[in-house]
Amino acid sequence: MTLKTKLSLFISLLVGLMLLFHLAFGDVLIRKELAKQYERFTQSVADQTVKLFSTYRSDGPSAGAGLTPKQLLPLVVEYEPQVLEIGIWRMTEGLAPLLVEGSSGYFDDETGKRLLRESAQAMAQAEVPDTAIMRSSYPFTLDGDSYRISLAVDRIDIDSLSGIHARGELMGAAGIFVVLMGLIWLIIRSVLRPLRSIVRKVEDVAQGRFETPLEAEGEDELAQLARRIQVMSHNLLRHTGELQAASDENERIKDQLESVFENTADSIVIIGMDCRLLKVNRAFCHMFGYTEEEALRKNIREIVHPEHHVFRDGDLRRLVQGEALPPGEEEWRRSSGEYVRVSSSLNALRTGTGEVWGFVSVVRDISTRSEMEELLRRSEKLTTVGQLAAGVAHEIRNPLTTLRGFLQLQQETGKLSLRHNDIMLAELDRINLIVGEFLILAKPQAARFQVKDVRYVLGDVISLLDSEGHLRNAVFHTRFTREACLVSCEENQLKQVFINIIKNAIEAMPAGGNVTFDISCPDEDTVAICIADEGVGIPEDIIPRIGDPFFTAKESGTGLGIMVSQRIIQSHKGSMRIASKLGEGTSVTVLLPAYKGEAD
Repeated sequence: MTLKTKLSLFISLLVGLMLLFHLAFGDVLIRKELAKQYERFTQSVADQTVKLFSTYRSDGPSAGAGLTPKQLLPLVVEYEPQVLEIGIWRMTEGLAPLLVEGSSGYFDDETGKRLLRESAQAMAQAEVPDTAIMRSSYPFTLDGDSYRISLAVDRIDIDSLSGIHARGELMGAAGIFVVLMGLIWLIIRSVLRPLRSIVRKVEDVAQGRFETPLEAEGEDELAQLARRIQVMSHNLLRHTGELQAASDENERIKDQLESVFENTADSIVIIGMDCRLLKVNRAFCHMFGYTEEEALRKNIREIVHPEHHVFRDGDLRRLVQGEALPPGEEEWRRSSGEYVRVSSSLNALRTGTGEVWGFVSVVRDISTRSEMEELLRRSEKLTTVGQLAAGVAHEIRNPLTTLRGFLQLQQETGKLSLRHNDIMLAELDRINLIVGEFLILAKPQAARFQVKDVRYVLGDVISLLDSEGHLRNAVFHTRFTREACLVSCEENQLKQVFINIIKNAIEAMPAGGNVTFDISCPDEDTVAICIADEGVGIPEDIIPRIGDPFFTAKESGTGLGIMVSQRIIQSHKGSMRIASKLGEGTSVTVLLPAYKGEAD
């Protein structure tokens, strides 16, 4: 059912109810008004009769009048045709009629007599049963006597009058109803015409047709609504175009990312918050031998070697908190059970609101690279050995030349000179020192790493060299942190490094001075050992060359001590930093990785 039909039915029902109410209420009012008119007519006739009776109550004519009461009553009946009977009754000696004119018998029954007896103060009325006659009794007093006036009046049937009135009203109401419905239909049609246009426009918009025009005339609410819908349609058309363009762009980017994800040579793994694999690419399946279904049933901790700790809860919490983990080298297990060395990076995946929903790891096989690095290290070792061999040959040739010269001189002279013997022994000691340091560098002992507190290792070396420091006026000062500084190391090699650095510090102060030892933990991953002197310092252009074979600024040095120390520090995965200023001193800082214990 359309809105127009509903409005028409509603208004028709409302108008019909109003007309019915008007008819019913009008009939009641007509009946009441007719009854009041008959009451007023009876009252008026009674009052006029009393007045005439008072004036002409004697049988003889009064002065100025030619009529008697007996003659007046017939005139009342004659001039008032509705009066069927009129009478005057005396009440002093019972109920006795004085004058009665018209059809008699209306006051002979019990109701008529009761009206005459009981109407003491005001008009009393009663109807004759089954007739349209109304009887009335009106009391009055004259010269101390009580009288009654009785009236019998013929009433026109009120029901007939109200029926006539109702038929007239009904015909008028029907005409009014037809006219009103015609006007209402025209009004509803004119009001709903723009609404129908709005409905058609909304249907077009719902089906994606935004270009359909919507005409709106006038300034009423429907016209304003139509204009707003037209504006909304234009905005929807523009936003729909933008959304379609954005959707196409997102689809294009998705295809590109999916292509990169699937076709990259590196393995890419998406990991959930529970460390289960959510998605892997083809490179991962090819590298590790899993099918995609097999991989998605695994936990990342089942694949990464248990000695690696990249997927510890602590590291994952750091990623969730926004920190970045550096790429690292790990061993991941293939489906055959074999471990392959890989380089991996781990990053958090976040939603648009910044909430972490997973992790992504990019994995690259570096087993071939490791082999190449090993070959490079061997090549470097061969190069170093060649340099060392050349240096050793050069360094040993000089003392050998001296020895040969003195031996030839003694052979020619046939004499043994003790002074010459001392020089030859010194040269032999020098040859022995060079060969010993070369052997240490070329053939290092098998290292057995243990967890040690570097404070105690350096403390033992300081105690060993304390006497030599006193002989050369070197004063040792220690500033060690109170916290444990645990490192994984080969203790003897680490002591050799400290001995070389401390000896260099003592030799750099010919007149003596202070040597300061600092041990601290700048962060939870590093232990720093700093040894500083107040010596002559090292020129800035020489510092980069320190550590080259046989390069030294000391007259009696070989240049191998710092080189050996650097190799030892590198084998401990640490680093050495040298800072110096001429005339102020030199500081050597050794950085070693802190030992963290077992994995969480």
